[in-house]
Amino acid sequence: MNYLLASEVTVADLVEFINNVKDIYSSLGIVAAIGLPYVETLVPIAPLFLMLSFNIISYGILLGFAFTYIGTTAAALTIFLFLRYFSSKSEKKKNEKIQKYLNWIEHTHPALHILSMMIPLSPAYLINYSMGLSNVSFGRYLVVTLVSRFLMLVFCLPFGMTLITLYESGELGGVQVAWLLVFGMIVIAGIVVGQKINSKINKQV
Repeated sequence: MNYLLASEVTVADLVEFINNVKDIYSSLGIVAAIGLPYVETLVPIAPLFLMLSFNIISYGILLGFAFTYIGTTAAALTIFLFLRYFSSKSEKKKNEKIQKYLNWIEHTHPALHILSMMIPLSPAYLINYSMGLSNVSFGRYLVVTLVSRFLMLVFCLPFGMTLITLYESGELGGVQVAWLLVFGMIVIAGIVVGQKINSKINKQV
């Protein structure tokens, strides 16, 4: 009985927290909806799926997804263009790890670049950074980025749906658990694939 009561209080607190964040997001408007994903992509210190979730709760699935997509894609393009036009050629040789990423990028199919940048917990930041220093054309990079960022956010949707259904129903039930399980499987798959990609990159001479 006490366990059930504690669970109810925990869920109620979580719903209240979601509601408070929603109010903050709504008050800040589109600037926050697009700006926070933009900043997160430049300096990855917070999970992007949380920002996607709160954007969806605040603005609905279509607008919330669109705002997050615009923000994270614009930031990725900013990094690429800055490195492409403002970094020196010697930057490529400063870091052995970056050199390995450069070799991998320039000798692999774009489909692998999309895969590596769309899965959760992959070295997407380093790959994006390295592509700016590589000889990859802007057109190729643009296609990779537009597709990979879109698919990455699609993979993050199950977590967002967990918070949405929790917020709307006010209770943690089978629907929320199902969405969490889907998200958990995606994260596990992302870890496995990400490790394989990292392993291949680190084997580059």
